Amino acid sequence: MDYFQIIVLAIIQGLTEFLPVSSSGHLILVPKILGYKDQGLEIDAILHLGTLLAILVYFRKDLTQLAISAFRPQHDEEMHQLSRNIILASFPAGIAGLFGQEWIETNLRSPQFVACNLIFWSIIFYWADQKSKKSTETVHDIRKLSLYAVLFIGIAQSVALIPGTSRSGITICAGLLCGLSGAGAARFSFLLGSPIIFAAGVYELLSLSLNLQGNEYFVIGLGCTVAFLVGLGSIHLLLGVVKRFGLTPFVLYRCLLAAIILLFYI
Repeated sequence: MDYFQIIVLAIIQGLTEFLPVSSSGHLILVPKILGYKDQGLEIDAILHLGTLLAILVYFRKDLTQLAISAFRPQHDEEMHQLSRNIILASFPAGIAGLFGQEWIETNLRSPQFVACNLIFWSIIFYWADQKSKKSTETVHDIRKLSLYAVLFIGIAQSVALIPGTSRSGITICAGLLCGLSGAGAARFSFLLGSPIIFAAGVYELLSLSLNLQGNEYFVIGLGCTVAFLVGLGSIHLLLGVVKRFGLTPFVLYRCLLAAIILLFYI
């Protein structure tokens, strides 16, 4: 993989990992558009480490509180409970990734499937967004989420392994259905995603590192660095847009992208 390809993939990853437009879908489409060989889920997962670093930097205060409270319940009992809930809610996506990744790699990495899934989940996202705006009961503090609500969002996160879904999109959608505000759902989406992104990225990095040679280590490092820098801006953009406009702008983009894909690949 050359420098240009990894930089392009990293920019796409940094932009689309946090915006509810499906980073996996874009990472499948871009190589086809540019005439590159599909880089596979391994490179996709490793680039996630760059965007994970963006989460760690942007939400360092929240994550520090969660880490402290996880081992010191007396520090903040509600935060301690939230940290436990996040760990429990990470298991569905972990199990789905462990047993479903190979099948997804073989059967679902096609432009046509991505396009159809973009449209399907756009309908769900729009419905959840509109339902949330009409709701009079909003959970303003993510620490008030019940275990059942957290597990529901965690199960939703496991569906994001399917290309064209969007991890941030489906977890924000699930958060809205659990009563969170748009900004609260987006914030919780980032916190919930951290463990699974870390686990998947480290696993693929360790697996891939056994076969890396020469400057390939530098190429991977470059990709993660670019994904990190772009990801910081993407987080800020998402929080601002969701707070002001909800998910509607992203739904429109997803539908437009799906239409273009189907136009060229059918």
